[in-house]
Amino acid sequence: MLTLQNVLLPSAGTCEETELYYRTAAAERQKCTLHGNELAAEKGCTISFDTYFGGFTIEKWRKYTHVRRVSLKLLLKGVFTVRLCCMTRSEDGAVHTQELLSAEASSEGMQEFTYEFPDSCEKGMLCFSLTSMQDGSVFGGGSYFSMLAPEEQRYVKIAVDICTYRREAFIEQNLKKLRSSFLDAPDSFLYDKLEIFISDNAGTLDIPALSSEKIHIVKNKNVGGAGGFTRGLIEIQNVRKERKITHVLLNDDDIVYEPEALFRTCTFLTCIRPEYADAFVGGAMLRLDMPYFQVESGAVWNGGRLVSLKRGLDLRDLEACLYNETEEDPQYNAWWFCAFPAEVASEDNLPMPIFIRGDDVEYGLRNTKHLVLLNGICVRHEPFENKYSSALYYYIFRNRLIDNALHDMNMTAEELKRELYGYVMNEVRLYRYRNARLLMKGMRDFFKGTEWFAQRDGEAIHQQIMQEGYAMKPVSELGEGITFDEQLFEQSRNADQPRDLLHRVIANRTVNGTYLPPKRKYNIVPADGVRQITVYRTETVLNYDAASGRGFVTKRDVKEAKACIAELREMYRRIDTDYEKTVQDYKLHASRFWKRSFWEKYLELTAE
Repeated sequence: MLTLQNVLLPSAGTCEETELYYRTAAAERQKCTLHGNELAAEKGCTISFDTYFGGFTIEKWRKYTHVRRVSLKLLLKGVFTVRLCCMTRSEDGAVHTQELLSAEASSEGMQEFTYEFPDSCEKGMLCFSLTSMQDGSVFGGGSYFSMLAPEEQRYVKIAVDICTYRREAFIEQNLKKLRSSFLDAPDSFLYDKLEIFISDNAGTLDIPALSSEKIHIVKNKNVGGAGGFTRGLIEIQNVRKERKITHVLLNDDDIVYEPEALFRTCTFLTCIRPEYADAFVGGAMLRLDMPYFQVESGAVWNGGRLVSLKRGLDLRDLEACLYNETEEDPQYNAWWFCAFPAEVASEDNLPMPIFIRGDDVEYGLRNTKHLVLLNGICVRHEPFENKYSSALYYYIFRNRLIDNALHDMNMTAEELKRELYGYVMNEVRLYRYRNARLLMKGMRDFFKGTEWFAQRDGEAIHQQIMQEGYAMKPVSELGEGITFDEQLFEQSRNADQPRDLLHRVIANRTVNGTYLPPKRKYNIVPADGVRQITVYRTETVLNYDAASGRGFVTKRDVKEAKACIAELREMYRRIDTDYEKTVQDYKLHASRFWKRSFWEKYLELTAE
């Protein structure tokens, strides 16, 4: 018997969004009370587990694994009517419910009851509901399980690879959670199937205090996410055979775990079919501030016109949960949660050293054959709009062009000019001239080719980029006359871009009012998601990040705008002369960066 996934309940410190775990009718919510790991129900209350964490997606388990028959184990006290159901979604979004079984469970003390789902259920979500038939009935947990022959179960041991930079609080919290759930819990299925490898790019973790037999932390050169994750892969390579590691799981350092995500990943890989042994298992990203809001579940790179699949789903909704399990054709999964066979990261198949932004894309495009995504396998992450960084503008085009060159997704020269124009002129019209210059600097560095790239120190480049971009600071440190006004900020955040033709023509010809006299001395706009109308003909702008309370100041500058536009014209000439030959250079020579020998020198490991 193999437990496939557990039936979870909300918990403080992980997630308390009830409808991700179970549902009750609005009129019955007061009849259902959560006490720790137990759910008490008054007579007449129905609790449904057709939810993101409560349901079992039979279609993917049948397709990718040896699992055929699924059973349900429940811990119950009191009297319940137990109903087993199969939920499906038609193409028009309608939800259909098929009741499979109805039975009464009665016990004076907490007792285990088991039920088997019919073998005929091949699609949709298997789930169950409990209707209390007397006051004081209690649900104490449950799980879905299957009977599998020994030859249908693979040995699985996962090495979790985490790259961190000054995220001590997240690391300590997540290690504590992993230790209590698995690493220090002998009765856990993952007790001897999990080890943690952390690359500390800032050197700020208390390594002696946090390390253990199963937690390995190394100080690493600050070479971004790509360098940190690759250092972890090298450390895993060094002990893979000795420690019998079969899979690697890449995790960001600023996530909140649902420990069950690791459990489900491990059980899924344990019973995976031979033809899918090379499968990647991806985790969705949910928002930390809105834990029901899905940001991405797999992605399509599309040459840099990124498509985040299943974005914006409210996972409290049943129809959304069913739609979320509809398979598409993702090209990669981001590295906040991405598991794959350990042998993929061989000595000549390591990531590209592109510091940040696009490293997971390139490695995924290079190696992903099958990507499996399942409800309940996820992490919670701070939304990207709360992590504004001017430095990212340097990497946007540089790394995009590298990724495209390696995977035959190149734009034509004319398409590239149009895209560059759109990005650069948007920043010029927002009076963010440093960002415009960073975009073009990234493209110039791409044109320098692989030989230049091989000789560069990623940390030194990043430090230079940080100096050339806008530095986020507390408002009190931004200079005289710079203050925060909530009313001004809210007006900018809710402003609509004018649609009338006259404004659009004037704004276009005057670079959003740059060449016209100013009409407003000061305004406050969002650092991320700002609209051009909110800076139109404004002398000084505070670009404010509400999440951190920090920001940066920009000023309308005719001379700077003209200089950026002149540089843009020069970039057009560089595209005509250098673009195609640089693409060919990366196609022919980029594989040198994937080798362990390159990385050992790059990470300065050869002197150790």
